[in-house]
Amino acid sequence: MNRPQAILLALCLWPALALAQTDPGMGLDLSEDANKTEEEQTEAPAEETAPPPALSTPAAPAPEPEPVVPTDITQEDRVKSVQRKVYLKARRFELTPMVSFSINDPYYSKFGASVRGAYYFADTLSVAARVSVMQVLPSDDVNIAKRAFQSRIFHSVPQWTAMGDVEWSPLYGKVAFLNSILHFDGYLLGGLGAVRTETSALPNRGLNVGADLGLGMRFVAKDFLAVNVALINTSYVDQPLGTSKGAIQNVMTINAGISLFFPLSSTGREAE
Repeated sequence: MNRPQAILLALCLWPALALAQTDPGMGLDLSEDANKTEEEQTEAPAEETAPPPALSTPAAPAPEPEPVVPTDITQEDRVKSVQRKVYLKARRFELTPMVSFSINDPYYSKFGASVRGAYYFADTLSVAARVSVMQVLPSDDVNIAKRAFQSRIFHSVPQWTAMGDVEWSPLYGKVAFLNSILHFDGYLLGGLGAVRTETSALPNRGLNVGADLGLGMRFVAKDFLAVNVALINTSYVDQPLGTSKGAIQNVMTINAGISLFFPLSSTGREAE
């Protein structure tokens, strides 16, 4: 390089060298970037190991339920799963006046009245005695048969009966009637006795042997009071007037009456 070229190069580089000496901040400082990298590396673990946030305050426990205070249960509020009979009949006497009418004879209707007495050895078993009087009335069919067909109708005319029966009551229950509860029991009866007819006064006739067979229902209104309804068939052998042949006669009657029990109080009322 000759001298003129060296001078020209020095003139070109002189401003840059002077600026570098007067403003040292214009140069590249890599130490600052290195220091920043070291500080970030040291701060990163501090963020990872930061303590977890404080847990929220636990909710207050729910209040305990108040203890149930037992209430007094009166005798009327108690309900038994298996209830006993409300009224008992064992060792009691039953007296029943009744009225009756026949339903199986289209020609001669029979109306009557009776009194029945029964003693109960057990709640479902009793022996009874029944005395009845009857009145026989012809129907309109009798007059038609006699006038139109010149027929003769031979019929028995019972006057009174005296029967002894055994009664068995296997059925007991309850029924709703007019917003009230009625207790009822069903029974079967059978027995023997005597039947007097209009031919019993004839020579060598006398009373006729009769047999009872029937069923009934008793609706209890009070300890001592019940409505009694029964269907009873009384059979006997009779020889009506005007004929020489005897035949079995059946008088089937519907009987209704009121039963009274003695003693008047029942020992089962607390079972209601």
